[in-house]
Amino acid sequence: MSEAANQDNIPGDTGVGPNPEGAPAAHEADNADDILDSDLDGPDVLDDGDSGFASETGENWTDSLASSIRHYRKAYGRTYHSFKEGKYNVPNDEQEQNRLDLQNHLFMLTLGGKLHLAPISENIHNCLDIGTGTGIWATDFADAHPNVKVTGTDLSPIQATWVPPNVEFLIDDAEEPWAFPEKFDFVHARQMVGSFASWPKFVETAYEGISPGGWIELQDIGILASDDQDITQTGIDQWYRTVAKAFDAIGRGVQTAEHHAEMLKAAGFEEIHHEVFKWPLNTWPKDRKMKEIGLWSRENMLDCLEAWSIVPFTQFLGWSLEEVQVSQAKARASLHDTSIHAYWKIHVVYGRKPLGTAEGAQA
Repeated sequence: MSEAANQDNIPGDTGVGPNPEGAPAAHEADNADDILDSDLDGPDVLDDGDSGFASETGENWTDSLASSIRHYRKAYGRTYHSFKEGKYNVPNDEQEQNRLDLQNHLFMLTLGGKLHLAPISENIHNCLDIGTGTGIWATDFADAHPNVKVTGTDLSPIQATWVPPNVEFLIDDAEEPWAFPEKFDFVHARQMVGSFASWPKFVETAYEGISPGGWIELQDIGILASDDQDITQTGIDQWYRTVAKAFDAIGRGVQTAEHHAEMLKAAGFEEIHHEVFKWPLNTWPKDRKMKEIGLWSRENMLDCLEAWSIVPFTQFLGWSLEEVQVSQAKARASLHDTSIHAYWKIHVVYGRKPLGTAEGAQA
């Protein structure tokens, strides 16, 4: 994984990265089996009070696009993409990259080691990964399918440079008309809530960019829920509701995953399947597998607290830095409270573009 270019080191950074065996390391321990019931510390609270976005350095912008897209914007000690600035309001720095790789491990645990659930053919030729982030999913898919050309797109150039020869990464805005020279047999998009002004438009664009017979799969987080408790007064639920309010204020809602299947149907996809999984808030479940998923879910969310609230709460809702810190502290306390039996709903939705022409992917 490449380090984000031109970014400052953040004092006290406690980001979580993958260990040599492929599973992320926890904040305070080396072995997940030893800490399934431990009380883990979260990320440091915000360490400065930068107001708004500002250039990270005083250097002049160059005429090179490659240089300008790596000249990240900075707020509150975190860096953000500069290409199409402001479209995605979550950091792109090393701390966030580590979280994204941890989140990839969490998805692999959830899906039983599978990269996707869509029943794609072994004879596909082109795959597109929207919002590829560090590129870890695209790289793993390329390793598993060496004869498939895999394209990963993102607003930030934070992908690894040492990748399989059948992978390429492009800086691209998925909300713009697609200009790829070929259609895709498989389109994958994961954790894209909060990214699009219009999900139906994105799904329609994807439909046009997929070969007849090809598949799309959307993997996204939904609402926080509980089967046996009222969690509306918990710090984490109040934090999440404020996140939803902030993103709604700029027209990029985060509560869309529940409707992905409907959107696929409206766009013309068929053979639509919708599966819902659970990410426990922490290690409260008795079931061993769910307890482990809850461990990594908590680690993921501990780093999400700052990433998903510092700019949205201050810039979109007008909160003070102190108000944001209080909200994060209450949410962090909830994440460590195993008496709160809550979980995140994780939606995996896939569908197939109808066969219609000879150019379609093999069934």
